[in-house]
Amino acid sequence: MGTMRVLITTTYWKGCAGGIRSYVEGLVEELKKRDVDVKVAFKEGYDPENYKIKNRKFILTKLLSAFYLLLKFKPNVIHSHGGLYYYLLAGYFYKKFFRCKLIYTFHTEPEKDNKFPFLKRIALQKLLEKCDYVTFVSKRLEATVREVWGLKFENAVITYAGVSVRDISEEEISAFKRKFKIKDQYPILLAIGLTALKYKADGLKLLIKALKKIKRTYPNAILIATREGKYTSELRDFAKREGLEDAVIFTGDVDNPYVPLSLCDVYTHISLGEGLPVALLEAMSMGKPIIATPAGGIPEAIEDGKNGLLVEPDEVKIAEKVIYLLENKEIAEEIGLIAKKTARDMFSWSVAVDSISKLY
Repeated sequence: MGTMRVLITTTYWKGCAGGIRSYVEGLVEELKKRDVDVKVAFKEGYDPENYKIKNRKFILTKLLSAFYLLLKFKPNVIHSHGGLYYYLLAGYFYKKFFRCKLIYTFHTEPEKDNKFPFLKRIALQKLLEKCDYVTFVSKRLEATVREVWGLKFENAVITYAGVSVRDISEEEISAFKRKFKIKDQYPILLAIGLTALKYKADGLKLLIKALKKIKRTYPNAILIATREGKYTSELRDFAKREGLEDAVIFTGDVDNPYVPLSLCDVYTHISLGEGLPVALLEAMSMGKPIIATPAGGIPEAIEDGKNGLLVEPDEVKIAEKVIYLLENKEIAEEIGLIAKKTARDMFSWSVAVDSISKLY
């Protein structure tokens, strides 16, 4: 694979938060370890070593710009992530003239009421049929995309995310605590990336309501919620109305999610829809006891009662599960250890890229 040239196209890259950026970054790092010549074309973010996609007004100029980049880099593989469909179209034309593989990966669960207009759906269907493979980050995500958008796939493959464990220094932890005025409170709950999409924000609201109940038993309990998203302001107002303005800490985007992960006592992923969240895998890799809703692909990583607890999207039940883990520390520790083993054995980037390389 030493001479292989791979162009990754993505909406989000370095400097952005979210699961797509984490997935693509981990994929690129592992490919480089294998001496693959890999470059990234990205729309949002900053990285002078790769290709920033300029905002162009017309589809024709977008298409020509994308095709020019393909001619310049001459990839053997074009692997597209996110909504950059014009790169798929450019990739199709490039593939007609030069031998290459064309792959598209779905990451995000479509909202139930977010159906494609008929003509756009037909166009996307035709475009995806030109791909060598269409991949999904979970089995459930594939089923949901088929159901909600009415798309069909003859060439679908599941490509789970991997996780890369990083060391955290005491200095990083102290700086984080100072910045957000976190003292020696207990317990600290954490939710990563639930502010950008409605079905995630609705889950975070349930978690905030659950926190109110948890504080009856643990008055010093706090919740850290990361990522600056579309619904952050609405969620801040919601926490304030619930009387939890000082107990819910909204950090905005964080450079290194492993810093708040190292601080938390329980990782809580309460969402009403998912692909398979990278944040969940990161929490597993840190050996954290996890409580999550069985949304999307989460049950493909979490086995209830073994390496985490699955809970219905109900504030009372969420609170009960959190308190159960806090009051049964040996069980919480065992669950965390098994989660850590699961993440490192099944969801390492080495394992993930072994399967992705076969597609390439």
